[in-house]
Amino acid sequence: MKNVWFIRHAESEANAGLPTDDPGLIALTPKGHEQAEILADIINAVPDLVICSSYIRTQQTARPLLEKHPQVQTLVWPIHEFDFLSPKACINTTVDQRRPWVKNYWDACQPDSVHGEGAESFNSFRSRVISCIKRLEQRDEAFILVFAHGHVMRVIWQYFTTGQHDDPAAMTVFRDQMTLLPVHNTAVFKASYGQGTWNVLDPVFDPELSVGE
Repeated sequence: MKNVWFIRHAESEANAGLPTDDPGLIALTPKGHEQAEILADIINAVPDLVICSSYIRTQQTARPLLEKHPQVQTLVWPIHEFDFLSPKACINTTVDQRRPWVKNYWDACQPDSVHGEGAESFNSFRSRVISCIKRLEQRDEAFILVFAHGHVMRVIWQYFTTGQHDDPAAMTVFRDQMTLLPVHNTAVFKASYGQGTWNVLDPVFDPELSVGE
């Protein structure tokens, strides 16, 4: 039996409403760095493995914990956020400025649609995350922390609770559940894996470890 905690990154510049360019280079705010420090203090158990995405905000969130436990192995996996809007189209824009584009994307609900250069379809995103879940199943470590992103955690929750259904309805269900799963910065979603089955330990994201909005 292995325990896996999926942790959303701390507050980023985009979360704070600042204009951003490259999705992978969006950094934590001063508040986000403080949240990461608090998170490191809250997690008392020493993980056997820490996994981050290639996006800097997950690595910055994990850093205080890794400074406490420098012996812990760290890996970078393709669990980066779902960039469904073309990064080139979003250069130097804020969350509020992108909001109409986001609404149009989810209203259309076309799982194989690609918004533009550098963007990803929903089906491609979901397949990428599920592939990482399959890799987790093969790991021997007993306690793994995965520092990830809001949409990544939502699609993991969807997969654990409904299974792998690659049909058009999967995107509709995902879209509709987003409002039901507010994944705050540093929210922790706990699951376990054993005998070929994933079990959700906390069906709702753990409010005690959600140290920020």
